[in-house]
Amino acid sequence: MATDEITGSGGKQVQSVMRALDLLFLVAQTERPLSIADIAAELSLPRSTVYRLAETLMEYGVVARKQDRLLATPRLFLLTSGNRSAVTLEDIMLPHLQRLTELTKETTGLHVRRGQYRRCVVEVEGFHGIRWARGAGFTASLRTGAVGHVLLGALNDEEIDGILSESVLSPLATNSPTTPEDVRKSAETARTQGWSYSQNETVEGAAAIAAPVRGSHSVVACLSVYAPVTRGAALREYVADLLAIAHTASAEWTRLGSRSTADPPPASIRPLYGDGSANGGGH
Repeated sequence: MATDEITGSGGKQVQSVMRALDLLFLVAQTERPLSIADIAAELSLPRSTVYRLAETLMEYGVVARKQDRLLATPRLFLLTSGNRSAVTLEDIMLPHLQRLTELTKETTGLHVRRGQYRRCVVEVEGFHGIRWARGAGFTASLRTGAVGHVLLGALNDEEIDGILSESVLSPLATNSPTTPEDVRKSAETARTQGWSYSQNETVEGAAAIAAPVRGSHSVVACLSVYAPVTRGAALREYVADLLAIAHTASAEWTRLGSRSTADPPPASIRPLYGDGSANGGGH
């Protein structure tokens, strides 16, 4: 965030507030503790300024120092987790899903990774009389489907290996990946091109396109459009629209977002479809 143009005593105070917020957001959205040097480089600020801002935030108890590195405190997340009016990932993404549905006339969904599974947290049903709809809460394996490929492609090789070691690679539909190499190839393709298409992978007769929603440092979710496989080819015509909307959604999440506390921890998630019992729809 540019603050160099702010001048005057009042302007300097505003500049300090903006810089402190930039630092706070950076620390809160980064998985690992950050050093003063890391923060100074990321925010293009002198180390002395970062140190002064950090001292102020530590006084308020929202940032702590651990082995010369800064990390967010539980108090920071309690400030929003106890506030039912606080904005969530679902709130921010819903208008983007509605826009996708208006464009494609198909069902759209927002998905997040929970351990080795993917969960739909918001869904907007399409307008066609015959359509795929699974509903919020639908959970499936990461190893199949366009959504799975995108979310798996956001992980490093070690994380992917760990997930594959816990997955049963039995076929669910005609095109289900059945070897670790197939799963890795699909994830790599999604990572390289920035989106994925699948058909007949999780459920016979379903197709989907998917693209990632990115935060400051990582993929936080996935947007998808799904339809009967008879309209699968038509889905590909909306890839550019999907990518544009995902880009806009990513920018908005980076600007406004914070960690959502609405979903249960990974250990409590079990698949409703894929590597488990058949229940619900998919792609």
